[in-house]
Amino acid sequence: MQLGDFLSVTIVGAEYPVNLGYTARLMKNFGLRRLYLVSPNCDMRAASVYASHGVDVLKDAEVVTLTRVRKKHHLLLATTAITARRGANVGRTAVRPEEAVPLVVASESASLVFGRDTTGLTNEEISRCDLVTSVETRTGYRTLNVSHAAAILLYLISRAWGARKAPQVQSASRERREAFSRYAYDLAMASGMQRHRAERVVQVARRVALKSEVDSKELGLLVSLLRKAEIAVKKTSV
Repeated sequence: MQLGDFLSVTIVGAEYPVNLGYTARLMKNFGLRRLYLVSPNCDMRAASVYASHGVDVLKDAEVVTLTRVRKKHHLLLATTAITARRGANVGRTAVRPEEAVPLVVASESASLVFGRDTTGLTNEEISRCDLVTSVETRTGYRTLNVSHAAAILLYLISRAWGARKAPQVQSASRERREAFSRYAYDLAMASGMQRHRAERVVQVARRVALKSEVDSKELGLLVSLLRKAEIAVKKTSV
């Protein structure tokens, strides 16, 4: 399997033709073919000028919804320059690219999700992804162009992919991870937790399931535990 067989790039609300074109060119450099565009807002013909030999990637790009991208992939890695400054902001709690890359490489299929050139991804869009990463510049000016962030992440992933020496341990399936987070939410609500806090539990549960070393069978046992706990809590509250 080649890198382009499991990895794709998703851009939400693309605005600047130059960044979109350069991203398509980068994808061609690293052997990626699948580009998904969510609500694009730029001149595609102008973008093709900057795509160079990656113009075919741009031409074949699919305009889809983020929900559709979610259904197509085992793992979505969101990128942002605006990370959490307090623990309560679970959605924007980012991991370093070096931590995210092994999880991407071990996935069945993954997509790197980039936001708008001006405002990035919204909190709601990030909440649909499995993991969040940010390229730290260590300066007061933290925002990178989409194409520059893509170059860094694609290089790191490509290097890790090429260095594989043994079959990767597959993480639990997306379906099991979603079930785990869903029952965690149901249990939180049944126990009287406020809805906004229960929604944070969903994001935490999703990431715990992804970052842990449990497989689908093991996670299935935990899902059963949460389901039984929810039933028990509901019975005691009647």
